[in-house]
Amino acid sequence: MANVPAKGGLRRSLRSCDYGCQFAAHDSPVHRVGAGTKLVLGMLLSASAAGGRTPATLGALVLVTLCYYLAARLTLADLWRDIRLFMFQAALVIPLYCLVHGTGKGLWPGIRISTQIILFYLPGAVFLRTTRSSEVMRGLRRVLPYRVSFLVFVSVRFVPFFFREIADITAAQRLRGAKLLPRQQLNPRNWPDLFNCLILPLMVRALKTADEVARSAEARGFGAHRERTFFQADLLIRNAGEAGTAQQSEPSAPTEKLLQGNEGRAVPRCTTR
Repeated sequence: MANVPAKGGLRRSLRSCDYGCQFAAHDSPVHRVGAGTKLVLGMLLSASAAGGRTPATLGALVLVTLCYYLAARLTLADLWRDIRLFMFQAALVIPLYCLVHGTGKGLWPGIRISTQIILFYLPGAVFLRTTRSSEVMRGLRRVLPYRVSFLVFVSVRFVPFFFREIADITAAQRLRGAKLLPRQQLNPRNWPDLFNCLILPLMVRALKTADEVARSAEARGFGAHRERTFFQADLLIRNAGEAGTAQQSEPSAPTEKLLQGNEGRAVPRCTTR
């Protein structure tokens, strides 16, 4: 009888990453596209999401963005981890629009704005999940000074880190009795817990992390030279393969001397006694 995975193992097998916007090492068409191309494509999708107003336009953008996301071999569990905070935001925005403008006039604007926010953000999540750090820096250094490219890269790459920090802080504060569950935040009386127990600790952690990154960069000599090199694994492997092919096609120096020395000589036969 085949072994049936445990419930927790089955859940872990259905998702490829533990946190939102975390890089997922898959072999997909989106992973094979260059970082610059993905960045331009993401900007176009985000700009289209910001300009969409009609239900037909937003529906088409939802379909295109979803196909782009799934083409990266990301699961629906990954999608939920990437957009769940925005879904909770939509659960607050739509009722507020209905409360202010009435259900007839406020329902569609609330849905439209919530959908636009998710569609504006999702191409960036695909970029983070499908692009390695070296590829990002390699693409940015072609158009930006390496100081600016390093700043942009660190700002983008720390998005998954802060998602993880939000999860850890929320779990710790809930153990202390803070009311941070989504259904608890529907009550405005619990909003002070959100600010005091989650937002403030997250801001402190962000400032501390920025200071640690700055000290680490200074300790490694960041800014000592005008240009900076980056480790490129694919280029290293390609050069190593070309060098190996060249060595196989050309004889080594000792072998060539031996062949030249044996020219014109009779090759002795090997006899067995």
